[in-house]
Amino acid sequence: MTHEPDRQVYLKLLRLMGIKGTHFTTDDLARELGTSKRTLYVYFASKEEMIGKTIDFVFEDMKRSDSEILANTDYSPREKIERYFRNIPDSYHIGALLRHEGDFRRHYPQLWEKTERRLDAIWDELIELVEQGIASGTLRKVDTAVLRLMLEQTLFKLLDYEYTARARVSFESGMQAMCDILLHGLLGTSAPVSSLR
Repeated sequence: MTHEPDRQVYLKLLRLMGIKGTHFTTDDLARELGTSKRTLYVYFASKEEMIGKTIDFVFEDMKRSDSEILANTDYSPREKIERYFRNIPDSYHIGALLRHEGDFRRHYPQLWEKTERRLDAIWDELIELVEQGIASGTLRKVDTAVLRLMLEQTLFKLLDYEYTARARVSFESGMQAMCDILLHGLLGTSAPVSSLR
């Protein structure tokens, strides 16, 4: 029976995965942690389990803090949306999982599918919050299927290091810009586009 490792172990795993993809070794991780390989097997039964639990760590950590935001009744819908955007983990955490996508797909296809499923679900609670705001009249009606598509594609682009280098935009500034555009729009008015034609 394995034990649950502390946060530092997962952060070291993410660092190694960001550099080497799935080609990191247990020796690499033991060196990073200053421990023995034998100690690692107290936490993980296999390398595949190391990767799988690291995927869970990234997304569960985010989901836990998202839930705290959404459950806080002191925040208005607008404040919740703003905080939700700021709570998306920095590019290093998710980027470490995505940077070596081809290698991931070849060697651990089931774990890659798991990563994709978790990525697809990132925006679920935000979309639900928007739909609640629309229903209550605090947010204007929008097509949430299109909103989800915009969010998903923007996130993938901002996690593409080649793209952000070419565009000279950081993950953090890109997320903030997306939040500003969604909350304030392009026209600086709450009037729907159809009424301005």
